[in-house]
Amino acid sequence: MSCRGAQQSPPDWPPAPGALRPSPFPHPVLHALHGLARALLFPAYWSLDQLLGYWAPATRAGSLERLSAAARAGAALLLLLISLPLALPGLLLWLPLQAWRRPFCYQPPPQSWAPPPPWRPRAEPARCFGFLSANLCLLPDGLARFSNLPHSQRRAQAVGAALLAGLRSSRYGATDCSPPQAGTPRGVLAAAVPAGLDFVCLQEVFDLRAARHLVRRLAPNLGPVLYDVGAFGLRAGPHLKLLGSGLLLASRFPLLRAAFRSFPNGRREDALASKGLLSAQAQLGILDGLRIVGFLHCTHLHAPREDGPVRCKQLALLLDWAEQFEAESRQDGEAVAFSVLLGDLNFDNCSRGDAREQKHQLFSRFQDPCRLGLRREQPWALGTLLSTRVLHHSEASSPEMLRRALEQEEGRRLYLAGGPGGSRPAEPWRGRRLDYILYHGVPGAPLSPEVEQVIFSTALAGLTDHLAVGLRLRVSAPS
Repeated sequence: MSCRGAQQSPPDWPPAPGALRPSPFPHPVLHALHGLARALLFPAYWSLDQLLGYWAPATRAGSLERLSAAARAGAALLLLLISLPLALPGLLLWLPLQAWRRPFCYQPPPQSWAPPPPWRPRAEPARCFGFLSANLCLLPDGLARFSNLPHSQRRAQAVGAALLAGLRSSRYGATDCSPPQAGTPRGVLAAAVPAGLDFVCLQEVFDLRAARHLVRRLAPNLGPVLYDVGAFGLRAGPHLKLLGSGLLLASRFPLLRAAFRSFPNGRREDALASKGLLSAQAQLGILDGLRIVGFLHCTHLHAPREDGPVRCKQLALLLDWAEQFEAESRQDGEAVAFSVLLGDLNFDNCSRGDAREQKHQLFSRFQDPCRLGLRREQPWALGTLLSTRVLHHSEASSPEMLRRALEQEEGRRLYLAGGPGGSRPAEPWRGRRLDYILYHGVPGAPLSPEVEQVIFSTALAGLTDHLAVGLRLRVSAPS
């Protein structure tokens, strides 16, 4: 790792493209063969996806709809049988290629893209950075139907349009910072995508076609994107991984480095997915001739609610991996503005069944602005998991109507998942908060982060079964 001498010129802005190449393969021939393998597999994949959708529970299906679904399932079964002779050589080609594949794709922004002006704390003592995390349930369509969320491709296009509307209304955060009161972050419930976004982390973008819809929206309007993240194929165990991690990360600032590590202990419905930790380093500005960087860590933990020990093991791994990535990425003298962890952790801070995760050392390493302590939440904190049975109610499908409903306890009891049964609880029901944005600074560093605002957004109402979560982080230098 090289050191910067005192006489070296300051870093370029934007920095020259580094080790992040667009293709996940080191050679174009391998990339072409991988594309061929996926093309051979696609007819069988599509027909199997349609068959899975037939078995998903239907809502308000009449006899005609059931007959039509049965006909489509029969056609899909026929196509599956016809496509098997193509799928077998495709699989035999696809499996060995995974040994050469980097576990993510990188989409650089277009040539016309310009990042925000670099942050120079000597002239601008504080800057705010906006983060968004959202679980989109963009699984293959047949699987998504089990969560009452069909039409993954249409939903991906609608999500992209909603994010784009928010990005077009965004401004760079330098002039948006207001002096916050120390230790009192503000929480708001909003019907729009938070303004001023700099970093977007999405989970459950498992379907590659859906991912490409989002990449086409985000790369020109935000900046570089990491997608199709995961370690596929046969892995140590042995485990066969047919789905990726579902993670997607987009940044308004140049990305310098990225890495992905896969959890080794997925089981049950997560056994075929390559969930793990995606880490990235972004350059934010320049201080005293050296670069200012921020670290982003995106994850989605094990889903089955009864598997708390599995999640605790994953939390311990991601803490070690995040620390290792940051140590390997830093250069001498550079300033770290923040380290932020985003994602769906699949446990909350209120349920007694999640006691093991609630006491994890994660919360001594990262700060959770919504958490006051063990099973104690900020009065404005809100659950982020929606009830799948009411996702398509007119009120739940409208961002503004859902926002108004969630302001009242009756609306929260109706639309937030995991609500208390029977009699009304002694404390107001706030739902299960599974989606987190945590942060920490570097002790003794010249830059200090503090929360300005937390946003719970209903902007994606009707498109997913989670609320989106936003964080406005103010980073300041001593005056």
